[in-house]
Amino acid sequence: VQLDEFPSSNKKYQARDLFEVGGGPVPTALVTLARLGNRVGFAGVVGDSATGRFIAESLRKEQVDTSGVVFRGGFHSPTSVILVENGQRTILECFQYDLPLSVAELDARNVPFDQCRVFLMDARLPEIHSEGARRVRAAGGQVVLDCGHPRRGVDELLKLTDIAILSYTYPETLHGADYDLHDFLADLSHRLPTDGPQIAGLTMGADGCAIYTPASSLVHIPGRKVEAVDSTGAGDVFHGAFVHAYLHGESPVEAARFANAAAALKCQGMTGRSPLPSEGEIRRFSNLK
Repeated sequence: VQLDEFPSSNKKYQARDLFEVGGGPVPTALVTLARLGNRVGFAGVVGDSATGRFIAESLRKEQVDTSGVVFRGGFHSPTSVILVENGQRTILECFQYDLPLSVAELDARNVPFDQCRVFLMDARLPEIHSEGARRVRAAGGQVVLDCGHPRRGVDELLKLTDIAILSYTYPETLHGADYDLHDFLADLSHRLPTDGPQIAGLTMGADGCAIYTPASSLVHIPGRKVEAVDSTGAGDVFHGAFVHAYLHGESPVEAARFANAAAALKCQGMTGRSPLPSEGEIRRFSNLK
């Protein structure tokens, strides 16, 4: 919902515009990857309802394989209402946790964990994510974690994660706003498996992003200035763009510069998906070849 001013109680407002679109951290990252030319699939659970079918169809229209989607009767699909005012968003989440899904159901749909070059997870299904991560890593793939706040199971998932790029809200929740960026990312990197790249990062909103690896230590990439209309999904787009660049051979720092630019450009339009830029636009904006 696009607003001219943020509402207060017991008043009536005229919204500027209204949009109904698919969203979510992993789905929006997958849409970003698909638009950049990658083959992607989504595995998860939605309600066997008009909302659930809308979610799945919105992914299929973006060339995201949905054969791993389970339609569950009597279940409310994860849904959010997002209020957007002056480029900033406030998210009201519903039905986001206790998602009823099992590994056996994904196996019955032949989800190809052993064919994944990258397995992207958001820690909402820690038991399933752990099993998927083990299978992907055993087959030679890499595991990426996107998480906005501390959740049950994250500590165990980090032991199976090659690339952990969290939101700045994660350390703020743990340590307050005055956390030490270098120390947090260094600790995060050291908690990742030593047989992987141990890439740790934070998305930081208008302040850009930070990337840490044992080889490069801490690199802060400032945010790019744009005329922001809606910041919804910027972090999700960042993850998709980062994975795309990293899979195509760019260093973690260069992949982060590419993703930083993609996320900034996305903020120039409404919703988390409609204004996704092309690769050429991203590279021109970020001065990357």
